[in-house]
Amino acid sequence: MVQKKKLYAKFGVKEYWIVAPEDKLIEVYVLREPGQYELRRTYYEEDVIESEIIKGLKFPLKDIFN
Repeated sequence: MVQKKKLYAKFGVKEYWIVAPEDKLIEVYVLREPGQYELRRTYYEEDVIESEIIKGLKFPLKDIFN
C-alpha cells in the first residue's frame, strides 16, 4: 500500500480507495496537495459510499459486502 500510494501521488491520482473485505470497510483517500493524501472518510458496511471525484458514483456498501 505504501508503494502504490507514492506512485499514485507521483502521477496525480486524485482519489483512491482501500478495500478491506475482511473488515467490511473502505477507506477513501483524496489528493489535497502534490504528494499529500488525506483520509477523506472510512466507510463501513452500513454506509453509502460516494466518490468526491467521480460525480454520481454512490452506492450502499452492503451491496458489495453481502
